[in-house]
Amino acid sequence: MRFVILRQLRRLPNLLLLSALLAQVLAWPWLDGIPGGRLMLVGFDWVILVLALRAARASGAEARLGWWLLGPAVALHAAEVAFGGSGLYVASQLGQAAFHGFVVTCLMRYVLRDDVMTLDELWALASLYVLLAFVFAYLYAVIEHLAPGAFFINPTNNPDGVTGWWELLYFSFTCLTSVGFGEITPVHDVARSVVMLQQVTGVLYLAIVISRLIGMNARRRE
Repeated sequence: MRFVILRQLRRLPNLLLLSALLAQVLAWPWLDGIPGGRLMLVGFDWVILVLALRAARASGAEARLGWWLLGPAVALHAAEVAFGGSGLYVASQLGQAAFHGFVVTCLMRYVLRDDVMTLDELWALASLYVLLAFVFAYLYAVIEHLAPGAFFINPTNNPDGVTGWWELLYFSFTCLTSVGFGEITPVHDVARSVVMLQQVTGVLYLAIVISRLIGMNARRRE
């Protein structure tokens, strides 16, 4: 029974990716504040990066590009955690954004490649949506680092006055799902530009997915 379950999971790499992404979201608040927690989060992130590359089902030159993006993303993240520094932080965030953006592109190609919607492709749609939030969170982190105060958080909800990556990931999900701004708002012009880009991306993504599913259902009936 165990081997059957493992075999099924190997056939659904996007389910594993989505589970890892959601697990990281749930674990982050608990691990970020304990000794050694950041190192555990780095390990968590490495696992997610490898799962993402596998879930993207890239091959040939595309796969080689994925590994070329994965290497710097992992190395820069580890160096930033170990040594710190403004330059390493910006490079790490941009490396993560580039790799996650590559995975998003590959997953979209994987989902749109034919007129058959498999179970793994449905999980890929969910993983792609979550990864979009991660991509923009990394971009927001760079903007906030280069222009401190680019994102304003209500002091009641941010007593330490720090706007970190976790807060910006939360903000990214808020923008992507179009539920409206809460206690975090963009106040810098560059931040607002990227926020508008994410809002348009989120709406277009849902429109593309819904129209594709409707079209496939119509062809199946014909």
